[in-house]
Amino acid sequence: MWKTLERKPRVLVVLAHFDETRNPHGRPHFVPQGVGHAFLAGAFDRNNVDVKLYSEFHSGPLLNEKALAWPDMLVLTGVTSSFDRMKQLTAYARTLSPGCVVVAGGPAVRNLPSFSAHYFDYACQGDVEDLMGIALEVFGAAAVPEWHEPRFDLLNWGGPVNYVESSRYCNFRCTFCALTGEGRSYKTYDLASIERQIRSQRRKKILLFVDNNFYGNDRSFFRQKLDLLADLRREGVVPGWIALVTSDFFADPDNLVRARKAGCLGLFSGVESLSDEQIKVYNKKQNLIQPQIRMIESCLEAGIVFQYGLIFDPSTQRLGAMRRELSAILGTPSIPLPAFLSLTIPLLGTPYFQSCAHEGRFLPHAKLRDMDGFTLMTKPIDDLEAVVPFVRNMEKLGGHSRDILRHSLGFYKSYRHSLSARQMIASVGNAARLCFPQIIHNRRHLVPHRDETLTYVTTTQPLGPLYRPSLPVGEIYRDHFLPTMITDAEGGLHAHILANATPSSPARAIDAGLPV
Repeated sequence: MWKTLERKPRVLVVLAHFDETRNPHGRPHFVPQGVGHAFLAGAFDRNNVDVKLYSEFHSGPLLNEKALAWPDMLVLTGVTSSFDRMKQLTAYARTLSPGCVVVAGGPAVRNLPSFSAHYFDYACQGDVEDLMGIALEVFGAAAVPEWHEPRFDLLNWGGPVNYVESSRYCNFRCTFCALTGEGRSYKTYDLASIERQIRSQRRKKILLFVDNNFYGNDRSFFRQKLDLLADLRREGVVPGWIALVTSDFFADPDNLVRARKAGCLGLFSGVESLSDEQIKVYNKKQNLIQPQIRMIESCLEAGIVFQYGLIFDPSTQRLGAMRRELSAILGTPSIPLPAFLSLTIPLLGTPYFQSCAHEGRFLPHAKLRDMDGFTLMTKPIDDLEAVVPFVRNMEKLGGHSRDILRHSLGFYKSYRHSLSARQMIASVGNAARLCFPQIIHNRRHLVPHRDETLTYVTTTQPLGPLYRPSLPVGEIYRDHFLPTMITDAEGGLHAHILANATPSSPARAIDAGLPV
């Protein structure tokens, strides 16, 4: 229990991040930004607790000694690959602020409960609101608000959009998705909570819903959300909005009409692959409802920008097939270029992870830090030396700058009448990011930051400078800078992965998880 009465308890909430390119400057211009730390901050009473936020994705590695010495509680969250970064930040905070309570959550923590309990005071397993229980236990009743509301007011950066969440989790079970591994049911917010989030924004900007699936499986609730957004648009509160939907959304043509009338400007959907065979491997049955190219065209013709990602799995796909898929997209100007390309990530706890482990597909000395979508974690079907150049150039769509330009011109001609100037810039601008990936990382730099020592293969991929302490660290925390291994020298699962395969209930691992 909190004993100091002279001042408010101090809480620092950090969105931890390792950049796959070793970019040390953060990505302040990237959309979307992670906002999990703003939701976590809502677990503390705004009048009785002093809360600060920091996003390493936005601002780069947190290496400010004063900032790390400040908190009484450090709350950490991040994607799976950032687990080691959370360990490192814990070492800094405990050295610089003795007695600091460390709370950590996110998918890696939930999948490594006993291992996480060794490093963090609270290794959280449930939802964000359960952080209120920790606040109560550590600081007392005065630290807990009457209800949980995200603290967007604490975000110390701007951007072209405001972030809102109207639901959690997903009603589908793709084999590679962390949500599938966690097995949580789709959950919606109440409309009043959604409206409060929207009205709490300091500036009127386009809304970006960070839902895993804005459409979901509750059709009545979906229509109610559209009605709310339409009302707020007429009121002038919402200039427009963007959301992520699954492919079943497009099965009903009226959905596009309703969404556009409610102010929808753009939709993101997980295409992942144009190959029906690969879609079946991913268990993305929702993507087989209708031809995906026609689905994308119908969205654009309705005046709504369509964005999507492609993922490749060299352990189940031939190199030639992956190249042909890219060539097919470059030769189809009626659909946009992908917003991102990555490898399929064998995330902890997912069916994909289990199949890779069972079939011996993991490479030796595979590291958790390398689960970033840009590093080979599994043995490719084709020769490794032939696959690596494809992976290395993947973020630039194979380096086909001329094809990208030709495609962009064709796309412009196809949709110049159905998309607004802003929408067209957003769509075609993505082509510029594929040609010049440094735009994604930091506009201040005229050349892309790429660590030339990167091998793009987990077995030989260097850890990077963050694994060497940059600030004073107590000797007892030196192991916080060791990489968390997935496999051993033979490619078998590492001992601590096997130990966490059946989740135990360590004394300090409680039901209070944190989203990214």
